[in-house]
Amino acid sequence: MPFDFSIQDYDDQYKGALMDISLPWLEGNDLLEPADIDQLTHPERVLAAGGRIFLAMAEGRPVGMMMLEPFGNGVAEPFKFGVLEAYRNHGIGKALMEATIDAARAMGVHTLVLTSHHSLKAALHIYESYGFRYEDHDHVAFELSDIAMKKEL
Repeated sequence: MPFDFSIQDYDDQYKGALMDISLPWLEGNDLLEPADIDQLTHPERVLAAGGRIFLAMAEGRPVGMMMLEPFGNGVAEPFKFGVLEAYRNHGIGKALMEATIDAARAMGVHTLVLTSHHSLKAALHIYESYGFRYEDHDHVAFELSDIAMKKEL
């Protein structure tokens, strides 16, 4: 059944939704690490670093999200990309990716880098379709990630 959705910037009233959106895919793929909990419970750190958090809103509530954190020197990372299962395959992931890429460009970012896991097929497919290319992976932030990708804007 089709439904309307919109992409908006994060608001503190939706802090709990960050866990609601991310925990199912993290736990379902056995990828939950302490760093994930830290990021999801402290979204203000992303914002304080000049980043953005996008929420996909449908039926009056957040159903998807993506964070974008700049590292300086024109490099930023999109991360915590997720859509609730009942809302997948309706273009929400693509809309989140487009909002993130547009925001990165507006911030002066020229390179997006990310880490992921081979089991996250839907996310990897979207990354690939937006021109992300596989890179060597150094396992810096997440022990369980096994894929690194990069996109030049």
